[in-house]
Amino acid sequence: MSTEKAINTTSTMRTKVLLLLSTGHLVTDLAAGALPVLLPVIQAALNLSYGAAGVVSLIFNISSSVLQPLLGLWSDKIKARWLLPTGSILSMIGLALAGIVSNYWLLLAVVFLSGIGSASYHPEASKVSRLASGHRRTTGMSLFIVGGALGAAIGSVVMAQLLMKFDRFASIYFLVPGIIMVMLFFIYNKKLPDEPGGVITGDINTNVKIPRNVMVSLTVLVVLIIIRSWIQSGLLYFMPLYWVNHLGKNPDYVSSLVVSFMLAGAIGTLVGGPLADRFGRKNSLVTSTALLVPLLLLLKFSTGAWPMIILFITGMVIVSTMATTVVMGQEMLPHRIGVASGLMTGFAIGMGGVGVTVLGTIADHYGVDSALWILTLMPLAAFALSLFLPKDSVQQE
Repeated sequence: MSTEKAINTTSTMRTKVLLLLSTGHLVTDLAAGALPVLLPVIQAALNLSYGAAGVVSLIFNISSSVLQPLLGLWSDKIKARWLLPTGSILSMIGLALAGIVSNYWLLLAVVFLSGIGSASYHPEASKVSRLASGHRRTTGMSLFIVGGALGAAIGSVVMAQLLMKFDRFASIYFLVPGIIMVMLFFIYNKKLPDEPGGVITGDINTNVKIPRNVMVSLTVLVVLIIIRSWIQSGLLYFMPLYWVNHLGKNPDYVSSLVVSFMLAGAIGTLVGGPLADRFGRKNSLVTSTALLVPLLLLLKFSTGAWPMIILFITGMVIVSTMATTVVMGQEMLPHRIGVASGLMTGFAIGMGGVGVTVLGTIADHYGVDSALWILTLMPLAAFALSLFLPKDSVQQE
């Protein structure tokens, strides 16, 4: 029996386990939404320059995203269920201390700690989600991933409310969900699915040579996710600037557009998983990428109430394939599930920050409108790449 088949000995989706993992994902990703809201307050309190504040964001991005494949490789070599509660609590400890420390170097250290917590949780949780999903892999993965989307949104809202009352020391209250999550994982530890005999034990061979065609397909998938992340991050950062500074829209109205986009992403995650299981992962990815081309063109030229409607639909479409790409990556690397998960949920998505930097440089030199035109046309490249992805490697039930 192959490793791929051994990992999927049950066809039943274990919804309670997936909800537990999704809740842990929510708690862990509170930091991703809360830290950007907390950072301006810390900047003022510690009298940091914009460059120094930018380094704080960079440290969190590197530790939480770029390091995920390395931690995924580690989780592939050992049984590491303890990374689930550890990752959640470290993410919250780092965030809690970020508002309390009064030294810049200590601030960088605790932000790095929070990022490491996030990077530790994601590959292992993605691996366990796969085990708990049965044959409905993309549906199960979507249940897991939606927790992260909600966590980032809730983290920003809760931190904003707490800051009004407790200033930067409000961060300490984020210890509470971290502690609760550790207790939940301790209580339900024996309910988590285990790898069948020989899978991801201490002696599994994770040095299996990856065929050239698989490496090519994996590279295409990673680049596709990077482009998708650039588009998503670009919409979040530059569309508000364009609407406020160039179209003269009210900032409150623009804020409602951003919230609409984030909520649509959570809905799209839940809808996209079952659709991919039903119609095929590649079909789902190609179709959703193709839809982005007319949607972004309509978004750029829409007026009245249409921007909110189109942005909501765009948010659903662009995030709907996140679970799909994670499952596709895991299927390409069945002997390295943790590495695949880290590449898809960490490295590739984290590279979206690089895209924002590039678009920002273009906006500085040639104007925001030029940056938005590039953003609008980027789905064409993503669509072309999606056509080169292999057909689904596992038959759908």
